[in-house]
Order: sequence, then C-alpha cells, then structure tokens
Amino acid sequence: MPLARAVLLAIMAIMTMAMGACVTAELVPDASPAPERSGTARMPREIRAGAAEMMLQSVERDVAAEEVAAAIRPLLANAPICMAWPALWMEQARRSSFVVRYDLMARDWGEGSVAAAQSRMQEFVELGFLTASPGPSAGSVQYTMTEAGFQYLVGVIEPGRRPRFCAPAERELVEITSMEWGRFPCGSLRVQFMHVGRDWPSWARSETTRTRLAASWPALGEPAQGAVSLSRQWYERRNLPPGFQNGMLRSACYDADRQQVVGSDLNLMARDLD
Repeated sequence: MPLARAVLLAIMAIMTMAMGACVTAELVPDASPAPERSGTARMPREIRAGAAEMMLQSVERDVAAEEVAAAIRPLLANAPICMAWPALWMEQARRSSFVVRYDLMARDWGEGSVAAAQSRMQEFVELGFLTASPGPSAGSVQYTMTEAGFQYLVGVIEPGRRPRFCAPAERELVEITSMEWGRFPCGSLRVQFMHVGRDWPSWARSETTRTRLAASWPALGEPAQGAVSLSRQWYERRNLPPGFQNGMLRSACYDADRQQVVGSDLNLMARDLD
C-alpha cells in the first residue's frame, strides 16, 4: 500500500475516536527495557485489519501510573543538551576534519570573535568531541572529530554552517505530580513531574561546560519541574520497528502541513548551552 494512502486511511479511521491520530517518524528504539503495557490498552481495529501502517491513539484514563513513569524515564535520560558551534572561518572541511583560519578571523572579524571561538572549540576538545593539532599555516588549527563527536553531532560540517553537539541530559524521574487528559500538542495525556540530576552528565568532563550547565540547569540534587504529553503508538505488525513494543506511550508532535512528526513536547524548564 502506498504510504500516502496508508497515512490518509490512518487519519480518517481514528478521527472517530476521542483523540485524532497522526503518523510518526521512524522510531529509534531506546536501549532500556520496554515497560509493560497497561492491560487497558486495546489495539485499534485499523491496525489489526492492516488498514493503517501506524497510528497514535488516546491514552486510556485508567492507564497504569508505572507505565507512564516508565515512558518518561528514557525521555529524561536522553533529553538533549545542545551546544552550538561558534562562527568559524573554515577550510579543508571534510566529514571527519576541518581547518579553522583564526588568523583570517582576526583580520576580518576582530580579536574578540577569535577569543570567543577559540574558547568554545577548546571546550569541545576538553569534552572529547574533537582533537586539535596545528594547521597547515600559521594562525590555523586543524580539528578532527572523535567517535563521541560523531555520536553527538547535529548538522553538517561545512563553511558557513553552524552545527551543534547535542548530548544526553541523563536526568532521573523523581515523581509524577499530576496527569491530565485532553487535547495537547503531542498527545492526549499531559503529565507533570519532578526530575533531578544526581551528578554531572557522564560526558560533561570540562569545568567550562559544568559552569555553563550550572547557570542553565537546576543545581545537582535539586528537583525541578517538567511536563510532557503522551499518546499510545501502534504499528501494523509487519512495520513494527526492531525493539519497539507495540502500543508504547510516546510524545509525538504532528505537523499537519508537513505531514510528519517534528519532535516531542518534553519541557524540562531548562535551556541549551548555546
């Protein structure tokens, strides 16, 4: 069945339910064990009949609280903390390495821009995302991506581009404080909760990064508020992604104009380190 037709059937079929359905992007399964699905969950007949490839369904009002908690824990652990690259005069950009011409940056952009860029790039080196060595000319530095750098890189290494490193927050769930049913941007169940960081994220080895984290995130051991909305996600059996338990709770924001899921609405009341 063509994907466009399957999407249309999925949306039409679920409109009769309390909460509309939408199609989600391909899921990257979480490494943690899948939570046991509540016994109140029921697979939509459109999925059973093969009329829809994937659907999002309203979360039932008697859903088990532990299943909700189990769905939130990996979201907290994997929530990205993003750090923007500075503006750079880049040469010889390849997939794994590039040269920065700090001499030309000083000439055209001023010493202040150079100092700020060098500080941020040195921070990435201290985090283990890049290695640095003398460049081919005086006033230049060659940077090479590490395995960790590739793992957390978001964007493209090209002149004129501003990629980011986005690494996991590694937060923990303290408690769920409220659950509310209705129509929300990314699901039918909005959950309010408290979360905490027991220690610095394992990748945050740089004192510079820790200082910036302390200015943007709650202090270590200090609980903070968070919120997310959830739906129950189902796949037709032949389209079930590896490692995904059918009917799991997910936060998925659907853009009707673009006809795709554009992320979740997890809000940890904190900000990136850009």
